[in-house]
Amino acid sequence: MKIILKSSIFTAVIALFCISCEYNGMVEQQINIPQATWHKDSIIPVTLPVEDTLSYCTVLLTLRYTDDYPYNNIILSVATTAPSGITACDTVEYRLMDNGKWNGKTGGRWIDSRLEFRTGVRFRQYGDYRFRIAHLMRHEKLPGVGTVGVRIERSEE
Repeated sequence: MKIILKSSIFTAVIALFCISCEYNGMVEQQINIPQATWHKDSIIPVTLPVEDTLSYCTVLLTLRYTDDYPYNNIILSVATTAPSGITACDTVEYRLMDNGKWNGKTGGRWIDSRLEFRTGVRFRQYGDYRFRIAHLMRHEKLPGVGTVGVRIERSEE
């Protein structure tokens, strides 16, 4: 009887550990941009699974770029489609440089930025959320952009 009880407790602890590691309050997907040049007609598709409809989350746009990027800001169009098919469209602008210094973490040639898109979000439905991201800058091609993505993190609200 003691062996069964101990193995049941052990199994429950392992199951809880696996469940917490599986979701961990964060999902992320990044899409590589060919030749690190983002064309105006290239819409970046990102699909992320949402399993938690109770917690508050922060949605971040991720951007990896080099100092070949010619501007200190970026303007993006973001269309978000819920599992139900309802789509919301937003236009956002981010400053990538302040006082002559790039914002974000630098590592070698690349600068990684996490740009706050939405805070205090509670997803109302389980399932895949689709994001379509396009740049709205004046020039057709944006040199120096290597990846674009979306990250969803559990927040403390």
